[in-house]
Amino acid sequence: MKSTREKIEEINKLFVAGNMEQFMDYLADDVVWEMYTSSGNMTMNGKSEVENMDGSDMPEHTSFEFSTVVVEGDIASVQGKSTGNRKDGTEYVGYFCDVYHFNGDKVSKIVSYVIDNKSQKAIN
Repeated sequence: MKSTREKIEEINKLFVAGNMEQFMDYLADDVVWEMYTSSGNMTMNGKSEVENMDGSDMPEHTSFEFSTVVVEGDIASVQGKSTGNRKDGTEYVGYFCDVYHFNGDKVSKIVSYVIDNKSQKAIN
């Protein structure tokens, strides 16, 4: 069995590569994914809701940078930055922290916190 660190590294590689079929293989059938974003919050219950997520308002990502990975037992958190383009042509820069809860080899829960450059204000 892979370590939690090996699993989280593999999951992130699959997501960045857009290999959603193999990414989904890591999710438990009853996975819960909570997303807290600057444009609203949502919870997906079950693998089928994740598979059918409406990503129509999501930017086209051009890169992901992972800055911090912390593993404690069966929980891993990943912090990073993503860039891309919105449908209106403007640049997207987002900062995220994803917390993964594992039950054996499967992800049972993900909690995502995302802030994008549209919601950031300059600090003087």
